[in-house]
Amino acid sequence: MDVVETERIRVNVFAPGDPESRAAALEAFAAADSVGKGVDARGTVPLGDVLLIGSVATHALAYLINTLRKAWSKGVVVDAIGRQMTIRQDPALPRGVVVVRSKSGEVTVRDGAGLADIVGNALPARGGDGAGTGGSGNA
Repeated sequence: MDVVETERIRVNVFAPGDPESRAAALEAFAAADSVGKGVDARGTVPLGDVLLIGSVATHALAYLINTLRKAWSKGVVVDAIGRQMTIRQDPALPRGVVVVRSKSGEVTVRDGAGLADIVGNALPARGGDGAGTGGSGNA
């Protein structure tokens, strides 16, 4: 019997402020069956960036990140430390590179290959014994 994963994780995406990058981020949210909503975050985001918040099914998270990796002109940093996952473009990284910092603080660098496994491992453990109790996350 197949179990459909319904757990969702909240994500903050700091999209570059240019219209093309912001549109790419919104399209990536839509393609991952989620909604990214722009938030007035003056004083909390780097100058020129736009904060998009949303929630994504955990199985679609790697798809969201990979889509941003391809669409943005610089590398992508995924930070899973804290209560919400943060995704942002990093001008110090070449286009197509993804740096993932897991909940434990471990840092992994990828170019897309193996991204789903790395992102899955970065997420905090849920449900205690791993028996697949199907608890739902934030929607």
